[in-house]
Amino acid sequence: MLDPMALWATAEDEAGCAYILADCGVGRTCGAPRRHSSSYCPTHHALCHVSYGSPAEADHLRRVEALASAVGGRRSREGGGPSRRFLRRLERAARFAP
Repeated sequence: MLDPMALWATAEDEAGCAYILADCGVGRTCGAPRRHSSSYCPTHHALCHVSYGSPAEADHLRRVEALASAVGGRRSREGGGPSRRFLRRLERAARFAP
């Protein structure tokens, strides 16, 4: 009998560890056998994976949020969403769309 998961298999599923090696040139990856349910081998999974609910996850989310706020420009969280002018233009465009 055919394994149902075999239908979903792709070339990417067969590839090795996706960890990019900085010292080996552009685009070169580790390539070692991957850990089950991970894109990385066990060594690189331990370096890259942040456990759900851990203090490391909270720290990571704070850093991501700080970065998003810093690069958000006029559309950052403090901006309160799209401007009224933008929403009026969007409504007008939707009204006249075919």
